[in-house]
Amino acid sequence: MKTIPLRLASLPLVRHLPWRMPLQVLPRPLQLLAAEQLANQLLREQIESDDLDFLQGRIMRIRIKDLGYDWGITKLGPQLVFVQGSDCAEGCISGDSREFLLLASRREDADTLFFQRRLVIEGDTELGLQVKNLVDSIDLDEFPWMFNQAIGVGADFAEAFS
Repeated sequence: MKTIPLRLASLPLVRHLPWRMPLQVLPRPLQLLAAEQLANQLLREQIESDDLDFLQGRIMRIRIKDLGYDWGITKLGPQLVFVQGSDCAEGCISGDSREFLLLASRREDADTLFFQRRLVIEGDTELGLQVKNLVDSIDLDEFPWMFNQAIGVGADFAEAFS
């Protein structure tokens, strides 16, 4: 699904807007709840078809450094559960929000982002690669149109402000 490209970068004032601020002040319990509910809804098909069983009882840490987000993701029974990130996670994928948005919008290839160290896998690299391969296998056309538009607009902002 294509988004209408924003030409925000050409506006001098826009480059200096603190676009990350609303996301940075979101309380951690709300971050975890929103991320968990969204992931379980969007990945329902992958959960039901056991594509996420590799996370059963294991914790993958996701750190979005510029937002201060630090989450642990695991699969317990028939759902994904988000918890506070910790050093006891088996693996970690980290980077800035821009890279995660570019990955989610498919504007950048996962392999490129990891090869250029803009996204980093640490710890159990096999677990990290399983997550990367899952992300690569997801068909964005199966997601709600509004979600894809939001990701596209987020990527537009990230590109304009960096």
